[in-house]
Amino acid sequence: MVYKLMAEYKKEGVLAYKPKKVGRPSQRINRNFEAKVVSLRKETDYGSQKLHFVLKKQGFNVAQRQIQKILDGNGLTEPCENRRGQRKYVRYQWPISNYMWHTDWSQYKDKWNLSFIDDRSRKIMASGEFSNANEENTIFLLYQAILANEGIDFWTSRRNHPQTNGKMEKWFDTFKKRKKKHPDESLQEFVKWYNEERIHHALEYNTPEEVYRENL
Repeated sequence: MVYKLMAEYKKEGVLAYKPKKVGRPSQRINRNFEAKVVSLRKETDYGSQKLHFVLKKQGFNVAQRQIQKILDGNGLTEPCENRRGQRKYVRYQWPISNYMWHTDWSQYKDKWNLSFIDDRSRKIMASGEFSNANEENTIFLLYQAILANEGIDFWTSRRNHPQTNGKMEKWFDTFKKRKKKHPDESLQEFVKWYNEERIHHALEYNTPEEVYRENL
């Protein structure tokens, strides 16, 4: 050990005994690439994982951690002080489109939103804004979604058990976060963007519309 310290001293002088940073040295980020990441984030609301996938398809070979660093440095991420560790879960989904739909009400400001989401593809089959969350409005929107087709069974989930209706709960969360950043976007514009443009990690980075048609 002494011989090693002496060798380092001969090579670096007193700098050999000063503390060194642990890990890889930080890389300088290209300003044009940083601007592209920021622009894509504001346009799509994607996190670093989806941005990494999109940019890789465009030929950019940059690590996801560098993209996350850009988002953090530009104040485009929200801190989560109460974040829990990774939880183990089993993703369930039916094998074909239209086998099961999920539905629920959620309030945003002074409006109630009701939506129907396809389990396999996560495509929004119908969505509407109402002044009241009641049975009449539910049936009205259901008929819009299925065009009065027969052969549908209704299954109810337990109260205060959002895991049973997880896909619908996640959609409402996405809707509300998007609405805060794009307040002028109408509900139907959001639904069109969500169905036809927004890629999903759980769908192997395809859109709900693509997966819906593939599994009919």
